[in-house]
Amino acid sequence: MNLSLLHTPDGVRDFYGKELDNKNSIMNRFEETIKSYGYDEIQTPTLEFLNVFLEDEDYLYQTKTFRFIDRDGETLVLRPDYTPSVARCAVKYFSDENIPIRFFYKGNAFSNKGLYEGKAIEVTQMGIELLKDDTALADAEVLEIVVKNLLSIGLEEFKICVNTKEGNTDRLDKVFEILDKMGYSKYITYDPDIESNFKYYTGILFKVYTYGVGDSICKGGRYNSLLEKYGEGAPAVGCVFMIDNILQSLKKQKINVEDENNSKTFVVYKEGAENEAVNKARELRESGVPCVTVSDSLFNDELKKKCEENDYRIIIL
Repeated sequence: MNLSLLHTPDGVRDFYGKELDNKNSIMNRFEETIKSYGYDEIQTPTLEFLNVFLEDEDYLYQTKTFRFIDRDGETLVLRPDYTPSVARCAVKYFSDENIPIRFFYKGNAFSNKGLYEGKAIEVTQMGIELLKDDTALADAEVLEIVVKNLLSIGLEEFKICVNTKEGNTDRLDKVFEILDKMGYSKYITYDPDIESNFKYYTGILFKVYTYGVGDSICKGGRYNSLLEKYGEGAPAVGCVFMIDNILQSLKKQKINVEDENNSKTFVVYKEGAENEAVNKARELRESGVPCVTVSDSLFNDELKKKCEENDYRIIIL
């Protein structure tokens, strides 16, 4: 065994088994909620031109992007953030639409952090962007989705810390009033210290915290000037869920969100009963039950223990 080939670079890691099941379950539940608000999924490239993100020296992207030179001499970057990519895409394909546009996305983003920072350089994100709507209700809708998503996975002890970059406290008061009428005021608090490393935010700004993780699990805000960078200005507001941080907080709080359909049934068969095992497995799978067939010669103590630990059903033929 070549141990040198088994390691991953610093800042990235493998996900598998129950942890990956939980991670996917989080995103499945979020997607169900997000779609109920009329958001359509969008996929943007993992590789973008550097100038999609880089505008001036104040941008966080100046020093913390993975950069490549393509065969034509153009500088490309691994996507460090979804919002500029979505804004670019919206201007390119939806400039002629004068109606509110709702997108959601999910995937990995990359940040070239130094080793001393001790943070992941590849993270899974899922987020929403509500474009061409400059109302207080649009701000409140994003925050409402944040609350409903976190409640849907069993998180109840969290706080959304809100600030505003424009100094418009009347607008902020209106957003708070809307959320209070929704019954969500206990999750919202004003925090004048909330800031962002991304310079494109112009209005409401927020970060979400819970215990069990040392960083925010969601963040977002209003960015009314970003789309103008790509050719046509439009108001916009959105947020991003830091899925890996959420996964860590659920683990610390001992909250399991694995979907029921991730449970398996093991059909254990003796030699000569292969056809019977295949028929039984087909019956279970057609009824929506994930099924594994395994010979009794392979159904050892280790596999029995795994079934017991995961509450897998066992059928012995």
